[in-house]
Amino acid sequence: MNVKNSQIQNLIIFTIDIVGISIGYFLMTFLRFRGTFPVDPEKMVFYRLFIAVFVLTLLYLVFNPNHDFFKRSFWQELICNIKTNVMAAAFMATAAYLIDDARDYSRFIYIMTMAFSLVWMQIMHRIYRLYMLHYRKHSSMSRKMLIVTTSDRAKEIIENIIREKTWNLWITGVVIIDKNMVGKEILSIPIVADYDTMIQYAIRSVVDEVFIHVPDNQLIPIKEMICAFEDMGITVDLNIHLFEMEIDTEKYLQKIGKYNAVSFVQKNTPLHMIVIKRVVDIIGAFVGLGITGVVTLLIGPLIKLESPGPLFFSQLRVGRNGRIFKIYKFRSMYADAEERKKELLDQNEMEGFMFKMEHDPRITKIGNFIRRTSIDELPQFWNVLKGDMSLVGTRPPTVDEFEQYEGYHKRRLSMTPGLTGVWQVSGRSDIKDFEEIVAMDVDYISNWSLKRDFEIILRTVQVVLRSSGAK
Repeated sequence: MNVKNSQIQNLIIFTIDIVGISIGYFLMTFLRFRGTFPVDPEKMVFYRLFIAVFVLTLLYLVFNPNHDFFKRSFWQELICNIKTNVMAAAFMATAAYLIDDARDYSRFIYIMTMAFSLVWMQIMHRIYRLYMLHYRKHSSMSRKMLIVTTSDRAKEIIENIIREKTWNLWITGVVIIDKNMVGKEILSIPIVADYDTMIQYAIRSVVDEVFIHVPDNQLIPIKEMICAFEDMGITVDLNIHLFEMEIDTEKYLQKIGKYNAVSFVQKNTPLHMIVIKRVVDIIGAFVGLGITGVVTLLIGPLIKLESPGPLFFSQLRVGRNGRIFKIYKFRSMYADAEERKKELLDQNEMEGFMFKMEHDPRITKIGNFIRRTSIDELPQFWNVLKGDMSLVGTRPPTVDEFEQYEGYHKRRLSMTPGLTGVWQVSGRSDIKDFEEIVAMDVDYISNWSLKRDFEIILRTVQVVLRSSGAK
């Protein structure tokens, strides 16, 4: 799932500025009337704030003051903020004159609100910029980029990309295609693969985006390379002169450092849909954690009484584009279940990389019940709240399953994994072929919509109430 970076950046900075002008307006109103709010039967206090917010919104839409936000110096930032606030003040004065409110408008509130807004923008923009540029290396939400290039170009490309200070992009590795330099570093960025091993590296590692910058005289099959990364659900950026290449996917232009590139992505998702999905996840997680707390009091003692061991079971799983996280469940097996799994591998009923047994001897009696009713999954609402998972997505594989993946299998990890999904509501215990699960997940990702998520949530409730498909 891909969303253009500038949309998120503008929304966050716009929100910071709206908060600043709102705080400034109410603070100056409070000071102007000496610690009390004026009696305002016509609600003009709030009406004037609405005008200020509307004006600032209009400025953002028309002039886009956040262009090159993360590259601006202190003085460039100050000049930009002065321009923004002067224009906002001029528009607000014009609006006050047109609605015949200028005579009643407090000059103190008007001038000091703009002064507060200027100081707020200068300070908060600086803090936000420093935080994001520092945090991008460690953030799980940053685009982890792999650069594919030649030995003579690598240093210049890395320098230029770092210099551009893209707020949510971090270079995690370099592939040198004209010689084997694996194990070395360029500007502290490790060289992780050569041409022969880059696909295998991408399968096993966290890679959100690949930037290919190679000279024309390199006789490499660019189209096959792009398709191989695309099969994993990885966004591919290609230097601009190759835009005409016929590959059946969405393409759009963007800048990688100072370089013009064409990005090949399976689907560009509007920002508002991403925001709504996350808001639904957070609301659902809080509700689910409340239910989990009540259920813990009821079944916790039964789990502990039947077999010694922890109440909750945790396990490393593989999430979006290879990110490792710890998943949580109510323990439904004996404490030594992971060790005993090796003894049962020859009884696996699934075709492929997943392990499934209908009568698994590692499952306790209470475990059978909580699995059949899907109660064991409730602690995963904590994973949803943290952002490791979503309410709806694809099933996150175990690490040992993931290590057996082929390139096209990784495509099912190009979206945040879910507490429920298409497989869970399609009779999961009746599906024995892993390739069928992959096909279902890829179809879900390619045709994702909020409507489909809500349909899956409703179907999940029905499946859980009937205890169907869970063994």
